[in-house]
Amino acid sequence: MRNLTNYKRFIIMVMGIALVMSSLSFPAITTEFSDEKAKLVDLVLKRIAKQHKKSVFLKKISFSEDELNSYLNLVYIKRYTPEVKYVKLKLNKNNFVSGSMKIKLEGKKYDKVPSFFKNIDVDTSGRVECNKYRMRFIFETLQVNGTTLTPEVLDEAFGQVQTRTKIKKSMYDWFNLLPGIKNVIVDYKKLTIFY
Repeated sequence: MRNLTNYKRFIIMVMGIALVMSSLSFPAITTEFSDEKAKLVDLVLKRIAKQHKKSVFLKKISFSEDELNSYLNLVYIKRYTPEVKYVKLKLNKNNFVSGSMKIKLEGKKYDKVPSFFKNIDVDTSGRVECNKYRMRFIFETLQVNGTTLTPEVLDEAFGQVQTRTKIKKSMYDWFNLLPGIKNVIVDYKKLTIFY
């Protein structure tokens, strides 16, 4: 159950902060992503989360698209969602995000998952919305394994697999930003975090 929660949080965070995906073959992660950039983003996010004093004025920090992708691939997915093998986001003006993600479901806990769902390629685009320390992703396009789906169909399927929860989650739900973060703005090849 906890893995589903972390997985959902990852999916929504990635879609929300800068969203998912676009490549059909695994790129060489060691050459495409920078360990230094990943560690920098991780350090900054940890510092923001640990700040306890309230400030009258918001501070901001910006990360490049390369820094964000390095962090997601080399730190975040290894720490929280090992099912995700690759994420590539493209950040654009006016909070528009597009990208791709590869998911591989393997191991004993995924034995009952149909084989055609064990290797998933997701391509999507849409807009990030932030309001009152919360965020959500509004889909414009969505492809799963090359098949175009309406987000409503995928959201319904997501609701159907939540059999052990009292309150079912939706892909359209608002979620809280990481601790200390007040707002997020996406611009061309740049993500700005206000804290």
